[in-house]
Amino acid sequence: MTGRAATGEPLFYPCSACHPVTQREIEQGRTLPNGFTRHQITLHGHASLGEGRAACAACHDTAAGDPGRLKLADGTLVAITGDVSRVCYRCHSAIYREFEAGIHGAGEQKCSSAGCHDPHTPGFIFAEGLLPFVGNGFQFSILSESTTFTPMAGPPVQAGHRDPEYLQVLAILGVALAAGLAIALVRGRSN
Repeated sequence: MTGRAATGEPLFYPCSACHPVTQREIEQGRTLPNGFTRHQITLHGHASLGEGRAACAACHDTAAGDPGRLKLADGTLVAITGDVSRVCYRCHSAIYREFEAGIHGAGEQKCSSAGCHDPHTPGFIFAEGLLPFVGNGFQFSILSESTTFTPMAGPPVQAGHRDPEYLQVLAILGVALAAGLAIALVRGRSN
Protein backbone atom coordinates (compact mmCIF):
# COMPACT_ATOMS: atom_id res chain seq x y z
CA MET A 1 0.00 0.00 0.00
CA THR A 2 1.44 3.36 -0.95
CA GLY A 3 0.45 6.84 0.03
CA ARG A 4 1.49 9.70 2.28
CA ALA A 5 1.96 9.78 6.03
CA ALA A 6 0.37 12.58 8.08
CA THR A 7 3.77 14.33 7.92
CA GLY A 8 3.60 14.41 4.12
CA GLU A 9 6.41 11.88 3.71
CA PRO A 10 5.95 9.08 1.17
CA LEU A 11 4.56 6.04 2.98
CA PHE A 12 4.85 2.38 2.08
CA TYR A 13 3.30 -0.43 4.07
CA PRO A 14 4.37 -3.83 2.69
CA CYS A 15 1.59 -5.99 1.27
CA SER A 16 3.10 -8.96 3.11
CA ALA A 17 2.29 -7.35 6.47
CA CYS A 18 -1.39 -8.23 5.98
CA HIS A 19 -1.46 -11.14 3.56
CA PRO A 20 0.85 -13.69 1.94
CA VAL A 21 2.55 -12.85 -1.32
CA THR A 22 4.58 -15.99 -1.92
CA GLN A 23 3.35 -19.45 -2.86
CA ARG A 24 5.14 -20.87 0.20
CA GLU A 25 3.11 -18.60 2.52
CA ILE A 26 -0.13 -19.66 0.83
CA GLU A 27 0.82 -23.34 1.22
CA GLN A 28 1.47 -22.68 4.93
CA GLY A 29 -2.16 -21.61 5.32
CA ARG A 30 -2.04 -17.81 5.14
CA THR A 31 -4.99 -16.66 3.06
CA LEU A 32 -5.35 -13.85 0.57
CA PRO A 33 -8.10 -11.24 0.97
CA ASN A 34 -11.19 -10.99 -1.26
CA GLY A 35 -10.92 -14.54 -2.56
CA PHE A 36 -7.69 -14.04 -4.51
CA THR A 37 -5.79 -17.24 -5.15
CA ARG A 38 -2.46 -15.83 -6.34
CA HIS A 39 -0.59 -12.54 -6.49
CA GLN A 40 -2.79 -11.00 -9.18
CA ILE A 41 -0.82 -7.99 -10.40
CA THR A 42 -1.46 -6.68 -13.88
CA LEU A 43 1.45 -4.89 -15.50
CA HIS A 44 0.73 -1.85 -17.65
CA GLY A 45 3.76 -0.23 -19.20
CA HIS A 46 6.12 -2.74 -17.64
CA ALA A 47 4.58 -5.68 -19.54
CA SER A 48 7.67 -5.61 -21.79
CA LEU A 49 9.64 -7.14 -18.91
CA GLY A 50 8.17 -10.56 -19.69
CA GLU A 51 5.22 -12.70 -18.72
CA GLY A 52 4.34 -14.24 -15.37
CA ARG A 53 7.25 -14.87 -13.03
CA ALA A 54 9.76 -13.66 -15.64
CA ALA A 55 8.29 -10.15 -15.37
CA CYS A 56 8.42 -10.31 -11.57
CA ALA A 57 12.02 -11.56 -11.62
CA ALA A 58 13.11 -8.47 -13.57
CA CYS A 59 12.83 -6.41 -10.37
CA HIS A 60 11.95 -8.73 -7.45
CA ASP A 61 14.13 -11.32 -5.68
CA THR A 62 12.12 -14.33 -6.80
CA ALA A 63 15.06 -16.71 -6.32
CA ALA A 64 14.62 -16.44 -2.55
CA GLY A 65 10.85 -16.20 -2.90
CA ASP A 66 10.91 -12.76 -1.30
CA PRO A 67 9.14 -10.08 -3.37
CA GLY A 68 9.99 -7.61 -0.59
CA ARG A 69 13.58 -7.43 -1.84
CA LEU A 70 14.34 -5.68 -5.14
CA LYS A 71 17.32 -6.02 -7.49
CA LEU A 72 19.68 -3.15 -8.25
CA ALA A 73 21.60 -2.85 -11.51
CA ASP A 74 24.70 -4.46 -9.96
CA GLY A 75 22.68 -7.42 -8.65
CA THR A 76 22.63 -6.39 -5.00
CA LEU A 77 19.29 -6.40 -3.21
CA VAL A 78 17.50 -3.53 -1.47
CA ALA A 79 14.48 -3.75 0.84
CA ILE A 80 11.21 -2.67 -0.76
CA THR A 81 10.93 -0.03 1.98
CA GLY A 82 14.34 1.44 1.11
CA ASP A 83 15.56 3.61 -1.75
CA VAL A 84 13.66 1.77 -4.49
CA SER A 85 14.29 4.56 -6.99
CA ARG A 86 17.68 2.91 -7.57
CA VAL A 87 15.78 -0.10 -8.96
CA CYS A 88 13.97 2.17 -11.42
CA TYR A 89 17.38 3.56 -12.47
CA ARG A 90 18.16 0.28 -14.24
CA CYS A 91 15.79 1.17 -17.08
CA HIS A 92 14.91 4.80 -16.44
CA SER A 93 18.35 6.38 -15.97
CA ALA A 94 17.43 9.63 -17.76
CA ILE A 95 14.43 10.22 -15.47
CA TYR A 96 16.51 9.25 -12.43
CA ARG A 97 19.17 11.84 -13.35
CA GLU A 98 16.41 14.44 -13.76
CA PHE A 99 15.11 13.54 -10.29
CA GLU A 100 18.60 13.89 -8.79
CA ALA A 101 19.04 17.26 -10.53
CA GLY A 102 15.72 18.47 -9.10
CA ILE A 103 13.85 18.54 -12.43
CA HIS A 104 11.59 15.46 -12.25
CA GLY A 105 9.53 15.31 -9.07
CA ALA A 106 10.60 18.80 -8.03
CA GLY A 107 9.70 19.52 -4.43
CA GLU A 108 9.93 15.91 -3.29
CA GLN A 109 12.61 15.27 -0.67
CA LYS A 110 13.29 11.74 -1.84
CA CYS A 111 11.90 9.05 -4.07
CA SER A 112 11.17 5.90 -2.15
CA SER A 113 8.75 3.02 -1.95
CA ALA A 114 6.65 3.91 -4.97
CA GLY A 115 5.67 7.19 -3.35
CA CYS A 116 4.57 8.80 -6.64
CA HIS A 117 4.36 6.12 -9.34
CA ASP A 118 2.83 2.66 -9.04
CA PRO A 119 5.79 0.49 -10.10
CA HIS A 120 3.49 -2.05 -11.78
CA THR A 121 1.59 0.67 -13.64
CA PRO A 122 3.99 3.63 -13.90
CA GLY A 123 1.51 5.61 -16.00
CA PHE A 124 -0.48 6.14 -12.79
CA ILE A 125 0.68 8.52 -10.09
CA PHE A 126 -0.45 8.96 -6.51
CA ALA A 127 -2.35 12.11 -5.53
CA GLU A 128 -3.48 13.45 -2.18
CA GLY A 129 -7.06 12.88 -1.13
CA LEU A 130 -9.48 15.64 -2.12
CA LEU A 131 -12.73 16.55 -0.41
CA PRO A 132 -15.48 15.35 -0.58
CA PHE A 133 -13.77 12.02 -1.33
CA VAL A 134 -12.76 9.86 1.61
CA GLY A 135 -9.43 8.12 2.05
CA ASN A 136 -5.87 9.30 2.11
CA GLY A 137 -5.40 9.52 -1.65
CA PHE A 138 -5.99 8.00 -5.03
CA GLN A 139 -4.20 7.10 -8.24
CA PHE A 140 -4.93 8.62 -11.60
CA SER A 141 -3.69 7.98 -15.10
CA ILE A 142 -1.25 10.50 -16.50
CA LEU A 143 -1.20 8.89 -19.95
CA SER A 144 -3.95 7.74 -22.27
CA GLU A 145 -3.87 4.14 -23.46
CA SER A 146 -2.73 5.24 -26.93
CA THR A 147 0.06 7.56 -25.76
CA THR A 148 3.61 6.35 -26.15
CA PHE A 149 5.75 7.97 -23.50
CA THR A 150 9.16 9.18 -24.56
CA PRO A 151 10.89 11.10 -21.79
CA MET A 152 12.26 14.47 -22.80
CA ALA A 153 15.82 15.26 -21.87
CA GLY A 154 16.02 17.95 -19.23
CA PRO A 155 18.42 20.85 -19.41
CA PRO A 156 22.04 19.83 -18.90
CA VAL A 157 23.28 20.13 -15.35
CA GLN A 158 25.83 22.94 -15.30
CA ALA A 159 29.04 22.59 -13.36
CA GLY A 160 29.60 25.28 -10.74
CA HIS A 161 31.17 28.47 -12.14
CA ARG A 162 34.57 29.46 -10.78
CA ASP A 163 36.43 32.62 -11.74
CA PRO A 164 40.08 32.23 -12.73
CA GLU A 165 42.53 32.92 -9.89
CA TYR A 166 44.01 36.00 -11.58
CA LEU A 167 40.58 37.65 -11.55
CA GLN A 168 40.22 36.87 -7.85
CA VAL A 169 43.65 38.45 -7.17
CA LEU A 170 42.72 41.53 -9.24
CA ALA A 171 39.47 41.88 -7.30
CA ILE A 172 41.33 41.74 -3.97
CA LEU A 173 43.88 44.31 -5.19
CA GLY A 174 41.06 46.57 -6.40
CA VAL A 175 39.32 46.42 -3.02
CA ALA A 176 42.63 47.11 -1.22
CA LEU A 177 43.39 50.07 -3.54
CA ALA A 178 39.89 51.51 -3.03
CA ALA A 179 40.22 51.12 0.76
CA GLY A 180 43.65 52.82 0.69
CA LEU A 181 42.30 55.73 -1.35
CA ALA A 182 39.33 56.10 1.02
CA ILE A 183 41.65 56.18 4.05
CA ALA A 184 43.93 58.75 2.37
CA LEU A 185 40.91 60.88 1.48
CA VAL A 186 39.60 60.80 5.07
CA ARG A 187 43.06 61.68 6.47
CA GLY A 188 43.46 64.51 3.95
CA ARG A 189 40.14 66.08 5.00
CA SER A 190 40.98 65.88 8.68
CA ASN A 191 44.22 67.88 8.15
